Amino acid sequence: MTERWEPKERKSFPFELEEKGVDDEERTIKGFFAVMGNFDGRDIIDKGAFRKTLKERGDRVKVFWIHQFNEPIGKPLELKEVPRGKLPPKLLERAPDATGGLYAVLKISETRRGNEALTLAKDGVLDEGSIGFDTVKEEWVKDEEDEEKQIRHIRELRLYDVSPVPIAMNPAAIITDVKSEWEEKVEVTDDFIHVPAPGEGPHEGEGHRLRTITISKKKGIKAVWCAVHKVNIKYIFTKKKTWTKKKAIAWVKENHKKAVDKVAFLLDLEAADLAARIQRAKFQRQEIEAI
Repeated sequence: MTERWEPKERKSFPFELEEKGVDDEERTIKGFFAVMGNFDGRDIIDKGAFRKTLKERGDRVKVFWIHQFNEPIGKPLELKEVPRGKLPPKLLERAPDATGGLYAVLKISETRRGNEALTLAKDGVLDEGSIGFDTVKEEWVKDEEDEEKQIRHIRELRLYDVSPVPIAMNPAAIITDVKSEWEEKVEVTDDFIHVPAPGEGPHEGEGHRLRTITISKKKGIKAVWCAVHKVNIKYIFTKKKTWTKKKAIAWVKENHKKAVDKVAFLLDLEAADLAARIQRAKFQRQEIEAI
C-alpha cells in the first residue's frame, strides 16, 4: 500500500524572520511559519495543534519550492511550537490575538532552486511562511459576534511541509483546499457512495481478485479488497445510513489505514474458521470410516 503524504490543505502567513534570519554561509532560513490563535476569516489553529505531529513525524517534514512537491529544497533543522511570550513584537503587531507560533530553522540544500530561495528570502520576496497539512481534529463553533457564521478550530493537524512562499493576494493567513486525484474519482449513485482508497491505483481487470467485505453493518460501510496486492482499493457507503459525499471522504482520510488492518483481521478470522471446519470434517470422516 502506498501511503498518501501530500497534504489536503495549505495555510500561508506573513511570517517574521529573525534578525539575520537568512544565513548564506550556513544556508539557513529562520523564522515563524505559522500563527496559533489568529482568526483568518474561517479558521483558527489552536495552541498545541502541532504538538503531536512534531513528536511523531517531525523528522519527515520537508521544505519545498513554493509547495511544489517535485522540487524539494531542504529540510527543517528545528521545528517547535513557541508560546505567545516568545513571539517577536512585529508578528504580534500583525496578529495581536496570537497565542503562539510555529518556529522553524530551515536548512536549504545547494541546488538551483535552493540558491534561488535563499536569494529571494534575503531580498524579501519569499516573505511568507506556509505549511502543508491535513486536519486531524477540528470543531466548528458559532462566531460570538455573528451567530450565523461558523468558525473552524483546528485542534490537531498532521504537518507535511514548511516552506517559504511569495506574498499571497490576501495579506492575512489564507487557506487553499487542494483535492487529490483520488477525491475527484468519488462516485455517487442513488443508493451508494464509492470512495477510492487514497494512494491506490486501479486494481481491476485480469490478474486481480476483488472481494467486497463488510467493515461495519451498523454504519453501512464496505471495503473492496484486492487479494493480489492485499489492500483495500475502494470503500462503499450506504446513503440510507445518512452518509454524504463529504462525510464519506472525511471517513476514508481518517480511517483508511485502520480499515486495512480491520479487513486483514476479518480475513484471518475467516481463514481460521475455515481451517477449523476442515479439521472437524476430517475428524468426522475418520470416525465414519472407523465404523
